[in-house]
Amino acid sequence: MTFWIDISILMIKTMAMAVLNPFFWLVVFIVFMQYRRVVTMEKKLFGRPINNMWKQTLYSVVFGLMGGFFGSIFLLLLGISLDRIGITYIWPIAILLLLINPRFLCFAYAGGIIAVAAIAIRGLLPFWPVLGDISFFVGLIDIHIPSLLALVGILHLTEAFLIYVSGHLGASPIYLKTPSGQVVGGYSMQRFWPLPLMGLWTLLVAETSNIFVGGVPMPEWWPLLGTVMSTGGAEEKIIYLMVPLVAGLGYSDLALSSHPQKKRVKTAWNLAIYSLVLSALAITAAFVPFMIIPAALMAPLGHEFLIRQGNKDEFSKPPLFDSDHNDGLTIMAVIPDSPAEKAGLQSGDKLVEVNHQHIESELDFWNILRVNYYRVFLTIKRSGKQINLPVQIHPLPVSQFGLIFAPGRLANVYVEMKQSSMLKNIRRRFSRRK
Repeated sequence: MTFWIDISILMIKTMAMAVLNPFFWLVVFIVFMQYRRVVTMEKKLFGRPINNMWKQTLYSVVFGLMGGFFGSIFLLLLGISLDRIGITYIWPIAILLLLINPRFLCFAYAGGIIAVAAIAIRGLLPFWPVLGDISFFVGLIDIHIPSLLALVGILHLTEAFLIYVSGHLGASPIYLKTPSGQVVGGYSMQRFWPLPLMGLWTLLVAETSNIFVGGVPMPEWWPLLGTVMSTGGAEEKIIYLMVPLVAGLGYSDLALSSHPQKKRVKTAWNLAIYSLVLSALAITAAFVPFMIIPAALMAPLGHEFLIRQGNKDEFSKPPLFDSDHNDGLTIMAVIPDSPAEKAGLQSGDKLVEVNHQHIESELDFWNILRVNYYRVFLTIKRSGKQINLPVQIHPLPVSQFGLIFAPGRLANVYVEMKQSSMLKNIRRRFSRRK
């Protein structure tokens, strides 16, 4: 028990140093700007913001601290040494993938490409020994591939944890034009988290070095991935230093055929399974070398399968909110702290009457509301039951009633999904200036 207490205290101290790092607050600022972009989109679609960007940023920082502790535990247990995973190779590949398509900015793709490249160079080395004299290829050969792939698995397991506990928060209603041309209603689920992490760095030092003073001896089974460095003799020892790290995770998804609460659970479980399988393959590869090939392929291909399958499921099922306004208007979202929320209206309710007058379109609703501004009774259908609700709007204006309905047949404000790349966007901007 004393061991776990000592190691936990060291880990928390290291994470605290990461929080004090200016780069952590730079990531927080980037997170804030992302939520600001979401709020701007809400204003364009509905004329007012649905979420509070300051509150969403605060939530992200709190959950990011939780995620950082969660991820640091697994980094520690596996004993992943950050100096042997080829960071200098991963970032250039990640930036190149970003230019191709922003969604490829993920360690699953960059890490998988580097792992496959390292395996290929090792396979070619017996036939072309000259490759071992080129510094670029030497760095690839020295990468501890199981540690690299395990890191990818842990980061995605952390993301799965964060999606499960907070992926549904701040879900933004959206009107989306599907590939078939139909405008449907749904939710844009976008979360961003700044992560203070504890990482490990390997050093080879003399056994008599003062650096051992104050250290914590680890159990014999540790590290699970095996030692990534060889000693030069009995006089030398391998030590692992805890170093503060700053990372950022992002989650972007659409909930069109299911509510955000259900969608985040399904997404989190699928991502967790992918992460556990990838981590298990990486650990196995540390002891069974030939398993490194399926592990390296699993990183990018498994992640791509998750993305494509998720999109397929979402667009193949009937949407929750479409342009069918028979027998009333379907409520897609209720704005927080609005008269509609205080009256008890909920997403999924069907509004059929206002002051005993039948509603067939949004125009009917707003016209009746303006005329009967001070005295409003709504009749809704919920789970097959008819409910009457009194609503107090005054002294707020009618425009702040707080309801967002499913898109009408003539909806002309919507978001359309298009495949693009950063290079195309840059080229388009330059062409506009000309």
